[in-house]
Amino acid sequence: MAKYIVSEKVKYLFWGIVTTVFYLVVRLISIRVINNDMIPVIISQFLTILFAFIVNKFLVFSQVQKKNIFVQFMNFVLGRLVVAGLDFFLTYIMIDRYSSILIHLLFLNKINFQAIPFSIPIVHAIIPNSVQLNSFIVIILIQIIAIIVNYIISKYLIFD
Repeated sequence: MAKYIVSEKVKYLFWGIVTTVFYLVVRLISIRVINNDMIPVIISQFLTILFAFIVNKFLVFSQVQKKNIFVQFMNFVLGRLVVAGLDFFLTYIMIDRYSSILIHLLFLNKINFQAIPFSIPIVHAIIPNSVQLNSFIVIILIQIIAIIVNYIISKYLIFD
């Protein structure tokens, strides 16, 4: 049991969730400060790449590694840029361009945003309407995809 708890996949999942929370906090704060959908993606991706490299290098894939740290970092950044590109693409398609379609398909426009849980002040501050709920759902979906793709890239191409 103890071996499973400290396994690489469990550590990656734990730190992946922490990194996702970090990303979400940075992105949601950026969205509130900057009235734009795409610039917060740049800010949150940049800061999250730095955070994730440190976490992955020293806490997840901590076994002896053959590659130079600079090479690992450059490969890590390249891998994360691929995921950032995916983030941009999905944000553009699912939030900027076609959010109304998703809102109708998911019936988000039928939700009463004055009822619980949306009436809770902290929730209402983040998700006051169907457009913001769509954005939140898409951001979570993108992060799930990112965790999976980033693990594969990190495990097999960077920290091997």
